[in-house]
Amino acid sequence: MKVFEPSIRWILVLMVMALFSSCSHLPVINHVDPAAAPDTKERCLRPFLDVPYRFIHSLEVSFPGGRTGTLLGVTVVYPAEKTIHSVIMTIEGFLLFDARYDKEVRVNRAVPPFNAEQFAGHMMEDVRLMFLAPEGKLVDAGVYTDGSSVCRYYGNKDTIVDVSIHKDESWEIKAYSSSHDLLRKIRAFDVQTGIPGMVELSGFGFREYSLRLNLISAEAVSPEANHMRPAKTPEDDE
Repeated sequence: MKVFEPSIRWILVLMVMALFSSCSHLPVINHVDPAAAPDTKERCLRPFLDVPYRFIHSLEVSFPGGRTGTLLGVTVVYPAEKTIHSVIMTIEGFLLFDARYDKEVRVNRAVPPFNAEQFAGHMMEDVRLMFLAPEGKLVDAGVYTDGSSVCRYYGNKDTIVDVSIHKDESWEIKAYSSSHDLLRKIRAFDVQTGIPGMVELSGFGFREYSLRLNLISAEAVSPEANHMRPAKTPEDDE
């Protein structure tokens, strides 16, 4: 009886097929009636600010290894200037992290572990993703299979961002790599007048972590507040 022995060529073909089948895929966007497309694009902008705002959140942080903690975060966002000032402190008021984004990240203060290499850049990138509309090109708009409105943006850093608005007005933002691997996911709940009462942010891959932001207060601020001084540190009083 003749025994079938696959050739090397067929083995390579099967390996390539397996490789492609294992690649990540972006969620399918179903196109809407062209007349409804402007409304879909408008809905996709609802998560993002169009006037300066100051937020205070309690932060529930979870890291790999089971480490958790609760902190206080103050974030001031200026959409027109695309600048962000972010402060993290302990519940008692000890300043742990103070940074500002204005075309580039400037760290005013960072204590361990918030002084880790690239922490400030990643932190401000997450905050920007949460509050400011994507800077990339809008390449598609429509609905997911569950009926949620969705817009897809291709960014300048080889990232892909999907912004989806659910029927209950809660929303979700997902950032993917150029190979379609999920990098970050932001989910907003209890949205009132455009402001979510709670936000969950998750990082994947080598930046695996989770962060829950529970809103304490949100208030519009004047553009002049953009020139505020860095947060005061305990050393300033010495």
